[in-house]
Amino acid sequence: MNGIMSVDIGHLLGGDGAGGFIPANEFKGYPRKYAGVFEQFQTSLKEGKSPLALSLAEEASIPGIKELAQKIKTKYQNVLVLGIGGSALGARAVLQFLKGPFYNMERRDEPRLFILDNLDPLLVAKLENIIDIKKTALIYTSKSGSTPETAAQFIYFYKKYREAGGDVKDIVIICDKADNGINHIARDLGCHLLHIPGDLPGRYSVLSSVGFLPSEIAGVDSARLMAGARAVHGSIIDNPPENNSLFALGTCLYELALKGKSIHVLFNYSSFLFEFGLWFVQLWAESLGKRLSGKGEAVNAGTTPLTSLGATDQHSILQLFKEGPADKVIGFARVEAFSGDIPLTGEFSKEKEYSYFAGHTMAEQLAIEQLSTEMSLVGTGTPCYRITVKDISPESLGALFYFYEALVVFTAGLWDINPYNQPGVEEGKNITYALMGREDYAGRRAEYEKQVEKYNNERIVFEI
Repeated sequence: MNGIMSVDIGHLLGGDGAGGFIPANEFKGYPRKYAGVFEQFQTSLKEGKSPLALSLAEEASIPGIKELAQKIKTKYQNVLVLGIGGSALGARAVLQFLKGPFYNMERRDEPRLFILDNLDPLLVAKLENIIDIKKTALIYTSKSGSTPETAAQFIYFYKKYREAGGDVKDIVIICDKADNGINHIARDLGCHLLHIPGDLPGRYSVLSSVGFLPSEIAGVDSARLMAGARAVHGSIIDNPPENNSLFALGTCLYELALKGKSIHVLFNYSSFLFEFGLWFVQLWAESLGKRLSGKGEAVNAGTTPLTSLGATDQHSILQLFKEGPADKVIGFARVEAFSGDIPLTGEFSKEKEYSYFAGHTMAEQLAIEQLSTEMSLVGTGTPCYRITVKDISPESLGALFYFYEALVVFTAGLWDINPYNQPGVEEGKNITYALMGREDYAGRRAEYEKQVEKYNNERIVFEI
């Protein structure tokens, strides 16, 4: 391939639309049908009015982040990132794709990097057993500054760090610029404070200090991530609908959803893409799963995202994809070229189950297995698309990040929904705040306690 990535939507289409595919003639009419929505999206990107454009502007922060990362790398043996959702998933995807799943076990100049993204006392205890907290830099990431799970983690590790004699001025806090508790705390501590653009939701923040700082600490050049994102950005804004990969995929996924394909699977053919799949699930679900349209009408928009790992999941969930309900669109994400491919030799040459491996490589086999899985699914009526990135590089990953962020925002325009809010998440937070005794939610505590009592009285429990 010549470019940084390619998008193949050919097998979302079928001549007459049989089996749930999009009729080819119908697809040809999409530029007329949806050009208005797409051109509005393109204009918002060109004029910098879309929140996505805020990520591109974050490139200016990279030199300062590089300097901070270097200070942390020279002083600390470990780095602990505290965050949840968008404050953790993007950094996890960067670390795994570009440094591999065994990063903390390898000998290297950079510190070990741990990302704690769940409120689990056993997980915290296990982590404490393997790090010296005084030799561990703390990075606390919360866009709102009040996410309850991450706030609890920070309270705990801040106390441990301070009691161990750690320098609180080395703590890094990443949040928005609002007048809130975490900004007050950062100023009181005199620690490092990095701000996320206010209009950039956390799940879109990987191309900002949220993703840049962990990347730089791990030895990843954030400017190269941005170069990949900018390449995709240019392709999106420069090409008309009929020649635009984002338009083609977005309109097809939207139309297939209307035809009953309610599940969107991203089947990633590299273990280095596994965490990217988890990042995709949050981005897609939280951005597109909306009850109300922009006009206030009930639309219950969105499709359910799943992520799978190839070739591993060919031996598990593929059975359901092949012979279960016909409610899925499956996207395949693959890498064109792996550095350091592994050749296979002709061991056990007398055994037909083994001799055929001679002269092949592991990357070749993985590519063949991806292709065979895709062909098999298409052959049984499942619409499939394929995204291929050039290699394992920051540019490839930056391109993937930006492409899927833009895909989500454009698709939201087709649904006429807001891709940047998450009202369905807020109620659970409010109940947590009230029941945990947060002062500004005290007025609702009695109401929620009654709801809890009623809810518990409705339980039907069988003890074993």
